[in-house]
Amino acid sequence: MECEIRPLREPDLDAADRIQRRAFAALLGGAADQRDTELVRTRWAAGNTAALGAFAGSRLLGSGFATRWGSVGFVGPLSVEPECWDRGVGSQLMAAADGVLREWGVVRRGLFTFAHSPRHHRLYQRFGYWPRFLTALMSRPVPAAPPAVEWGPGSARDREELTGAAARLAGAVYPGLDIAGEIASALDQKIGEVVLAGPAAAPTGVAVVHDGAGSEAGSGVAYVKVGLVRPGAEADFAALVDACLAHAATVGADRLVVGVNTARHRAYRHLVARGFVTDVPGVTMHAPNDTGYDRDDVFVIDDWR
Repeated sequence: MECEIRPLREPDLDAADRIQRRAFAALLGGAADQRDTELVRTRWAAGNTAALGAFAGSRLLGSGFATRWGSVGFVGPLSVEPECWDRGVGSQLMAAADGVLREWGVVRRGLFTFAHSPRHHRLYQRFGYWPRFLTALMSRPVPAAPPAVEWGPGSARDREELTGAAARLAGAVYPGLDIAGEIASALDQKIGEVVLAGPAAAPTGVAVVHDGAGSEAGSGVAYVKVGLVRPGAEADFAALVDACLAHAATVGADRLVVGVNTARHRAYRHLVARGFVTDVPGVTMHAPNDTGYDRDDVFVIDDWR
């Protein structure tokens, strides 16, 4: 099926949202209950994301997104109307989204997909993306009395200072990694907060956290889209997790949701020890097929869905 791939416009978003929910429900069943989360609209409104649609005439058949974190970029979510599966729509969307990452000149291209779905693995391998370690999507209850920790909201900081502090931490993890786009997306759309751990003048950890309905978290949930500290700094990572739990308690969330690649073994083990359990096991696929920042000394929470 030949499609026209073009940027999504605002009038397309209702259809794109319906297709995305139907497609994930068809693949995962009850595990895909997205409640009042928003993936399509939040990505479409983000300045660091390209939103693409596959059209047959005026009819939308699917959508795909490409997101840039400085030198790192990833594709997702990519969804196609279930009745149009296996007709080449996904391949055309993937080619277009991967083309955007190449035009941006990112050094590391990647995506998240489901570990149990070889059809997806085959699709993405055709574009040079190869599976590496599992990524665990994990959660735990928010304690009524979270640990006391030195932390503060990034929204209260000067934006230039905030993004500069985040860039210094991110650049230590991987050359050119930059989460300024996620910071701007959360704060400008008012769908979350930037959590800073450590001294206000020199934060040791930063996390972009989505909160509640209308964000990528959904009701009763605080969701860490990305959180990081300097490599090897497990104590700072512990403080950042504590800060995210404290923030989640502040906004009245019941659960804190995170994602971590299991190649970051110490970070994964730390989260397990802190009571996080895996809800969904996925796998990240990479181009080029090398380590990137999935190393044992890296303490990063992120989610490329």
